[in-house]
Amino acid sequence: AVAKDDHAAHDSHAKDKPAAAGHGHAEGNPAEKAYDILKRGNKRFVKGYMNRTWVPQDVRASLVSGQKPHTIIVSCSDSRVPPELVFDQKLCEIFIIRTAGETLDFAAIGSIEYAVSHLGSKLLLVLGHTSCGAVKAALGTLNGGDAGSPSLNQLVADIHPRLISYKDKKPTDNVAEESTVNAGGVAKDLITRSKIIETAVNEHKLTIKTALYDLATGVV
Repeated sequence: AVAKDDHAAHDSHAKDKPAAAGHGHAEGNPAEKAYDILKRGNKRFVKGYMNRTWVPQDVRASLVSGQKPHTIIVSCSDSRVPPELVFDQKLCEIFIIRTAGETLDFAAIGSIEYAVSHLGSKLLLVLGHTSCGAVKAALGTLNGGDAGSPSLNQLVADIHPRLISYKDKKPTDNVAEESTVNAGGVAKDLITRSKIIETAVNEHKLTIKTALYDLATGVV
């Protein structure tokens, strides 16, 4: 479910088929327009009406001078969750930071800060997913277990504070609930750990939303 309280409306198949000239735009502010683009793209992905994947040479050439993605997406590195496909987006439309379990380090936060400061993106979406291996590893080491290496221990340590309420509890189906909570925690951490992101949100220059991708259905 996208942002819990904002589910996509069901349109006709014809409305979800790829348009000949780009994606449709919603009424309202730039963040909501970007959000609508993502929702419509995910519906195309689920129904199989995706835009063509070939990229003409002139399109690539036109992007050499710069980029202006409408959305920043922080997602898991899981190979089953490529945001470009999940949201049916093309070159220059989304700026993606991918780490296992949407974990945050200086490189991830710095990449987001760059997009916020220089690329003009108005929406930041934190995308978790069901059956997340990093979330499972974090749950399995809440009592101090070894994740397998120093680097992996650092990775799960970033997730642990967000999932502490699940300590000594049985995981939910496909760790869907825990993955949703983790995504929400990432969104909050981005504000507390980055002055640039905090300022952009407070000045209404950036909107942060969270979502969960269902591996079985393809639905965000």
